[in-house]
Amino acid sequence: MKQNRGYDATPDVSGMQRKMPVPDEMRWRIAANIAARIPLAYGMVFREVAGADYDRLEQQIWVTLAYSAREVAWTYSLPAGDSRELISALEILNAIFFGPDFKSEQISFEHDRSVLLIRKCPFLIRQQELSGPPDYAFNRCLAFSIALVEELNPLYTLRFVRAMCQGDRNCEMKVMTRKDAEEAEKKG
Repeated sequence: MKQNRGYDATPDVSGMQRKMPVPDEMRWRIAANIAARIPLAYGMVFREVAGADYDRLEQQIWVTLAYSAREVAWTYSLPAGDSRELISALEILNAIFFGPDFKSEQISFEHDRSVLLIRKCPFLIRQQELSGPPDYAFNRCLAFSIALVEELNPLYTLRFVRAMCQGDRNCEMKVMTRKDAEEAEKKG
């Protein structure tokens, strides 16, 4: 076999080896960039056609994607026993599913409440590149993030405190027990 010059050898259809001219890290970045553009393209094409049902239908797609993320978490034994572990799993799964443009920071307050600050979001970046309204990104992220946390540990839920696509400087996602969330909602 010839010397590998930083390229990966990948089998082609005929079974012979061919060199992949794009390194793994760059392929991941390209794939993540394209993946972040797909919801925008669908929205531009189908939002007007589907009308008022579009957001509800799109949210179901993101909830289904959260089920896939749960499977990845289980496959790789990501811990999800408390709010800190859930925040960590969410951070890892965001990077796996949506690429290296996701930049975040974990802040833990106490055992049953933790916060994930999102400093950079690939969906918002792509939305801004295409001059689309950033508020559409919120519905996708909300559906995915809440469903994922609740799938990983049904005793917990997620609440958005701030969102960049709603004009805030960063996103702030708080993971807490469902019991605490219900009590906070009752207090108003």
